[in-house]
Amino acid sequence: MQSLLFRATILFAILGLATAAGAKPKLPDWVRQAVELPEPPRREGEEPTFEVLWDEAFYEVLDNGRVKRNVRYAIRILDLQERWRAKASCSYYASSGTKPKINAWTLHKNGDVYKYKKSDEKERSNSFYLTLETESRTVTVDGWNETRTGDVFAYEYTTTESTIFTQYYWGFQSTAPVALSRITVEAPEGWSIEQTYFDASPTKTRSGNSVTWEAQNILSKKWEPHSPSSAARREHMRIVVTPPENHRLRFSSLKFETWEDLAAFQVEVSDPMAVPNEEIVAKAKELTQDATSDWEKIQALGEYAKAINYEHIALELGNGGGYTPRPASETFRLGWGDCKDKSTLLRALLESVGIESYVVSLNATDNDYADSKLPGPFYFNHCITAVQVDSAIDAPAVYEDENLGRLLFIDPTWNNSPIGEIPFEAQGGLAIVGKLAPQPLVRLPLTTPEENKTERTILAELLDNAGLMGRIETTRYGQSAVSERRKVNSLNRKEYLESINDRFAANGNPSPVINVTKESDDLLGDRSYKTTIDFGFKGYAKQMQNVLMIFKPAILERIVDNPFSETKRSLPVRLRARMLEETAKIYTPLGYSPDEFVPETIIETDFGSYVTTTRFDEAETQFVFTRSFIQNDMVVPVERYAELRDFFAAVVDAEQTPIVLAKK
Repeated sequence: MQSLLFRATILFAILGLATAAGAKPKLPDWVRQAVELPEPPRREGEEPTFEVLWDEAFYEVLDNGRVKRNVRYAIRILDLQERWRAKASCSYYASSGTKPKINAWTLHKNGDVYKYKKSDEKERSNSFYLTLETESRTVTVDGWNETRTGDVFAYEYTTTESTIFTQYYWGFQSTAPVALSRITVEAPEGWSIEQTYFDASPTKTRSGNSVTWEAQNILSKKWEPHSPSSAARREHMRIVVTPPENHRLRFSSLKFETWEDLAAFQVEVSDPMAVPNEEIVAKAKELTQDATSDWEKIQALGEYAKAINYEHIALELGNGGGYTPRPASETFRLGWGDCKDKSTLLRALLESVGIESYVVSLNATDNDYADSKLPGPFYFNHCITAVQVDSAIDAPAVYEDENLGRLLFIDPTWNNSPIGEIPFEAQGGLAIVGKLAPQPLVRLPLTTPEENKTERTILAELLDNAGLMGRIETTRYGQSAVSERRKVNSLNRKEYLESINDRFAANGNPSPVINVTKESDDLLGDRSYKTTIDFGFKGYAKQMQNVLMIFKPAILERIVDNPFSETKRSLPVRLRARMLEETAKIYTPLGYSPDEFVPETIIETDFGSYVTTTRFDEAETQFVFTRSFIQNDMVVPVERYAELRDFFAAVVDAEQTPIVLAKK
């Protein structure tokens, strides 16, 4: 009897397992609704590679200041190359948030459903250094292997997080057509929920203290190369949730009605952390003992702060929304920190020698992101330092304001930029200075073409076998020097030399041979980067029937492709300031004389200018060729795009202009 019962138990267990194994995964109702929505509209001639079927978020702001967030998202892949988009991802902070649980599905074209398993979920630390740990982590579910053309990938997750900033961004529009986009915010009774629209006109509904904004059938908006990010900004809105007066939370400042409010908050959370201890004071005095001016002191302390190991991830997001740094003494002791930690340490060092400074928040990747009309902390993702200086200090990174005084901006995380300069990515962007003064929102200074100049001197000889050999001396300033330092610091020596060889080989130059004979980086002087390179080309000139020899005097970095060759454009163009000044002296081979050359080319517009001169020195039997190219920092509106395209087309043509020699 016991044996019979045992066999029956085993049989039922097997049948149960078979039933479970044969059960097909089910889609949640919201995914089925997403699939049944009408196809979102296309622009004329558009062939999207994917489409967004459902984009939804629900924020529940709790009375204790924590926020519960539920996200739902579904896309249909229309091009196999775009299946990388079939990925669910959510980041969280261990000390201020809960690990998200992600549910994800792929609905195949034939109706089969794949439900992603726990084993499909991956988690990683967001640390950029193997030796450093950060509490920031990301959970992902990757649908690459399961998703094909025509399939729908959908996911949802829920997480709870602590933050002092109950201000939210929601984008309705995408780079692809969108069928439905919706956000709901629910707050405790008595809390206010306000919104500001940016090119968006969603339907708004309220139920109690829950507000929903929804838009359907949204056209795509794509970014175009060289566009200012503000022009490519899509339909979106900002939502601000505010507790009633006298409501005490973990943090008291939840809403910033003015930029002065945000600056005051920065002062509150940052200034106490920038107080130097005895060790920092001693280090500052050691570093500046040979300095004879404030400028030399600032340089010495700034370079020391730059040398501190940089951890890219903002630590403890819940502690002041990522705005609160560690004490300067801790960063000094550990020898590493994130942007706000390094800036705070620099401020403590400066205070140790009697130099006043302030914390600055900005957007390091999008200098057009902040909107001066809508104060808030959500624009900014980076922290640098502003140093109070007098008129004796003059540098591209100096800003002068009647309320804030004369400020020198220093980014202690940017090793490729010397003290006195800030990178292109930040130039012209809005930043908030942590100083108790009117109008703390400033626009960071822009550099001029002259400040980013590349100077090049070439002495070369054209050989009777059509080869060319010579020497190029190059001095780079500003962002041109930064670009070269970036290559030097990011590549090993072999890779760097290969990159130089590639520059010489570009534009059809044949078989270059190069030798870098001299390099110097004047970080603390004029901030220039200098190189001397010996070079040679086999068959640089073209020989015709042993009678003519044709060569191009613009030897290096000729502009051969128009960056604005498209006939139509829908977004403005952002030009960055740059300048080239070049003088080339090219000896001609014996037995040849000038047959044809263009003495002068002048192309001038408000976008920039291009000027060349060519003359033959008979006494020296050499051509003297000068080339000047200036590009101004400006935004070119769409209606002037054709003018810009024509300007660069003319420059490209001029760059290819040859010199013709004839055999005597």
